[in-house]
Amino acid sequence: MSLISLYRFDMHILRRFFYIPLFLCAALFSSAQDETVDLLTEAGDDSVAPVIVPVEPESSAPEKMLGTLVLIDDTALQVLDLLEQMTGKIILRRQDISPAKINFNSNGPISQKEAVLALESLLTLNGIMLADMGGRFMKAVPATNVNSHVPEMIAGSTLELAASQQIYAKLFKFDYLNAELISGTLVQPLLSQNSSMIPFAKSNALLVTDALVNLQRIETILSDADRPQSVREEIKFIKLDFVQAPEMQERLEGLIEGPLKSYLEGNTSITADERTNQLIVITHPGNLGPIMDVIEKVDVDAAPLTGSEVFQLRQAKAEEVVPIIEDIISGQKEGREEDAKVAKENETAGNNNNRRNNNNPLANAGNNNEPAPTASSSTSTEANSSLQFSNFVGLSADERTNSIVAYGTKQDLKTLQELIEKIDIPLPQVLIEAIITQVTLNEKQTSGLGSFSFMYNGALREFSEIAAGTAGGINFSGGKISLDNPSAFELTTGITPTNTDSDTRVLSAPRIVVSHNEEGIINVSRSQPIITASTTSGVSDSLNSRSSVEYRDIGIKLTVTPLIGADGTVQMVIEQTVENVIENIQIDNNDQPIIGVREATSTISVKDGEIIVLGGLQENTGTDSNNYFPIIGRLPGVRHIFGGSTDDYERTEIIIFIRPTVLENPGQAGALSDEYIESAAEKEAIETYLEDRTTGDIYLKGSSFEEKEPVEINSTQPRSATRTR
Repeated sequence: MSLISLYRFDMHILRRFFYIPLFLCAALFSSAQDETVDLLTEAGDDSVAPVIVPVEPESSAPEKMLGTLVLIDDTALQVLDLLEQMTGKIILRRQDISPAKINFNSNGPISQKEAVLALESLLTLNGIMLADMGGRFMKAVPATNVNSHVPEMIAGSTLELAASQQIYAKLFKFDYLNAELISGTLVQPLLSQNSSMIPFAKSNALLVTDALVNLQRIETILSDADRPQSVREEIKFIKLDFVQAPEMQERLEGLIEGPLKSYLEGNTSITADERTNQLIVITHPGNLGPIMDVIEKVDVDAAPLTGSEVFQLRQAKAEEVVPIIEDIISGQKEGREEDAKVAKENETAGNNNNRRNNNNPLANAGNNNEPAPTASSSTSTEANSSLQFSNFVGLSADERTNSIVAYGTKQDLKTLQELIEKIDIPLPQVLIEAIITQVTLNEKQTSGLGSFSFMYNGALREFSEIAAGTAGGINFSGGKISLDNPSAFELTTGITPTNTDSDTRVLSAPRIVVSHNEEGIINVSRSQPIITASTTSGVSDSLNSRSSVEYRDIGIKLTVTPLIGADGTVQMVIEQTVENVIENIQIDNNDQPIIGVREATSTISVKDGEIIVLGGLQENTGTDSNNYFPIIGRLPGVRHIFGGSTDDYERTEIIIFIRPTVLENPGQAGALSDEYIESAAEKEAIETYLEDRTTGDIYLKGSSFEEKEPVEINSTQPRSATRTR
C-alpha cells in the first residue's frame, strides 16, 4: 500500500497511527540519497542573496501517479511534512506558522506533480508562502512577510518552469509599454494577496514578487501587450491656394461634426497653419478621400464677396489708428510681391536646369519622375501664405465721428476688427501731484532742500535726518524719496517749510491725471505784454505810432510725459522751465522786458508712490541802491560825503516735488476726486456747483469762496494767472 493510499481510511485514529512512522521512513530514505548539508549554514540567515533560478526543461518521462489524497483537519506543519516527502526538499519553518486546520479530498488518483501543486495552494490559502532557497532547501513563512525573506529571482521566462505556488521575484522589461503607467492599471489587479510590485521608471521595468503560477499569468498577458501599437491615423499636409487656412478649418470642422460624421472613422483633427496657409489633418487613411474632395471643391479661384463696415473708436483717435493699419497692409503687400518675384526666379532657374539636362541623358533620367512646379500654383501659394489682407481692402478715418470706414472681403473686415479691438483700449493713467516751491538761500547754503521738513506717521522729520537715513519709514537716494507706506502720506500737507526758515514759499501745489504716453502740463505763470512790432505813420509834424503786442506766459512751466509699466513702475520725461523778468530796457521809447530762462530736461523711473525731488534751478539777482541825507546829500561835490550806495545780493532756487500714483482703473480717478472734494474747505460750494452746473455769484479768492460783484478787468493792465492744463 502506498503512502497516499493510507489517507483513504476514514478512521481518524488509524490515520494518525500510520502518519508519523511513514514520514520518518521517508525522511531517512531521502537523506540517504542526497549529500550531507549543514542545516545551520543553509538556514541561518533569512536575508541571503537571491539565487537566479535556472530554466528547468520539463521531463518527457511519464508522471508518477499517486492514490487519492485526503486531508482531514491536518495542521500546516503536517502538510509541510508531507510536502517534504513529495519534493525531496527540506522545508525550514518559522515558529509563528499559522495553526489553521487544512482539509482536502482529491476524489480520485492524482499525479505527484498535481499533489505538490495542491498542497502548495492549500498552504497559500492559509497564509503560508514557500520560497525556494536553491538546492535542497525551501522556506515556509507567513504570507505577510514574504518580501522580507528575499525570494529567488527568475531569469528568463517563467513559462518554461513547472507551475507552483512557490514565491519568486521576476523583473519584467518593456519595449513599448510604460512601466509606471501599466503598474496601476494592468498589473495591480492581477496580483495575489500579499504580493508586491515596484516600477523602475528610468529602465522602464517592473519588479513583481508573487507565486510562480501568478507570475506565469502576468508574463503571458504582458508579452501580448508589449508590442508596437498599430498606427491607425495618417498625417496629411494640405496647402491651400485661394482660401485662408483658418476659414477652411472652420468649414471642415463643421462638416466633420455634422453631415460627414457618419462617413468618417475614428477621430479627425484639423489644425490651420496661418504662416504657410496649410492644413494639418490627422485622421484615418480612409477619411482622407471625403476630406480632400471637400477641399478641392472649395479651394478654387472665385470673385471675393466684398463689403464695408464702420468701426467706432472709443479710446483712440481714428486719424492716428488708420496710418498704423495702412502700414501693416502695405508691408504685407510688399511681402507678397517679393514672394512672387522669388517664385518667378526659381521657376526660371528650374527651366534653365531642365534645358541643360536635356543634353545629359544620365542627369535627365533621375528627374523624369519629378513634376516641374507651375507658375500659377507656386506664385499663388507663396503669395497667400503670408498675406492676411486682400487687394480689395481699403480704409479711411472720419474725424467727426471718430470712426474708421473700411472696405474689403469678409476676411479683411474680420481681421480689421481684431486689430482695432486690440488698439482701441483705455490707456493706464497716473495721478501726478506736484509742489512747486521757491527757497531764498543764504551764503552758507548750497541747496534749498534743507529748508523742508516731512510729516510722516505723526512725526516731523528734518531733511538732514532723511538724507542720513535716520528718519523712520523715509529713505532718500538718487533724488528719490521712498516711503514704507506711500498711501499714508499726503504730499501737500506732508512737505512743509522748516520753522527756522521764513524765506521758503510754496508757489503752487497742482494735481493732474495723465494717460500713458500723453503729455501733461502744469503752468504757473502770468501774462506779460511784449511789443513785437511798431508802425509809424503820418507827416513829420504829426506822427502816429502803433505797436503790436503779444502776451507771453512768464513763470514756471512743468511738462510731464509718463510711461506706465506693467509692474507699476513709472518712467517720466520731465521738462521744467522757469522764466522771469530780470529788468526792463528802452527800445524805441518802449519798455521791453529782459526775460531770464532756466530750464532742465530729465528722464527718471520711479516706483508707484515714490517722490521725486527736482532742484538746482538757482538764480542770482543783485540791486544797487543810493542813500543820501536830505538836501545836503544831493548837493554836487558833497553827495559822496553825506551819502552812499548799497548793493543787495539775493540767491533763490526753485525746488519741485513730484509724486506719481498709478490708477489701475478709471473708477479710481473718480474716487480720488471725491476724496479731494471731501477734504476741501469749500466742500459745500463745490458740491453746489457740481449739482447746479452754475457758478452764480460765487468767485474764487485765495483759498476760500466769497460772494462779490463781478469786476471788470482793464485790458491795458498786465494780466496774471495761474493755469493748470
